[in-house]
Amino acid sequence: MVKDSILRPSREKFKKVKSRFSHEQLNKTILFFLIVMLPIIAIDVAGRQEIFPVPETLMKILEGIIVVLISYGLATLFIRLSINFIIDKFEFIGQPEERILLSKLYIFLVYMLATVIVFLHMGIGMQNVALFLGLTATGFAFAIRDVVLSYIIWFMLLTKKPFKIGDYINVADQEGQVKHIGMFYVVVDASPDTYADYTKIPNKIFLEKPIRNYGHGKFFSTFDFYLKSVPTDIMERLERVREKGSTLRGTDATFYLNSDSDGVKITVEFKTVYEDRAILRDRLMSIMLQEFYINT
Repeated sequence: MVKDSILRPSREKFKKVKSRFSHEQLNKTILFFLIVMLPIIAIDVAGRQEIFPVPETLMKILEGIIVVLISYGLATLFIRLSINFIIDKFEFIGQPEERILLSKLYIFLVYMLATVIVFLHMGIGMQNVALFLGLTATGFAFAIRDVVLSYIIWFMLLTKKPFKIGDYINVADQEGQVKHIGMFYVVVDASPDTYADYTKIPNKIFLEKPIRNYGHGKFFSTFDFYLKSVPTDIMERLERVREKGSTLRGTDATFYLNSDSDGVKITVEFKTVYEDRAILRDRLMSIMLQEFYINT
């Protein structure tokens, strides 16, 4: 149930991609295509049949417009007829976000093919087409380099999978459960039980900062408890701390003496789920305060 609630936003988004290409949308596309095409074709036919004079320059422009409209119109029609089939094929492949990415790549490739057909029909050779597309892509990528970088990082997050939806992560001092992996932001919720608060982390942060993935289950946490003075019965007190710590529900804590340049300390390691980490840390801290300060 928990996993299903976590993935529900992405599933709903995936359904929206599919519903976008319904029969009603298909009919609207065909109607729009006919409304735009018919007047242009009528003028072109009238000019060729010399029903009324049409300048040669205008005829070439109309011919180019017809090629563009037919190419992209057929591409749009093909996408709307086939996208539901493609989405159904992706339904059981990976995470919902990955299936959305595959659907968008499919749409992009169909339109790219339509662009190549337009160029070839206009007499532009494949070498020139490749050069033009390369220069266009380079200029466009430079103009929106931040958007392109964010998109690339999104693609890397979905394919390399440093974390998944539902994992608890820590990156750039932001911590919480991953709720959504988008093209520009990753939504992280530090308190998953409440939905009013969340953090949007820009995708580029995941390329610049180290990512700590706590996963779904229990993970180790640690903190240091410094002693102002070392009591003579420190070992007896530490043993009592261990006994009390072992009675806490949902934790597996270990305590051992340690020291550094700041002084003598007790290092505490405990294993728990993310949601209970802060509570158990407070309880462990309370136990040590009672043994080393309050009861002294």
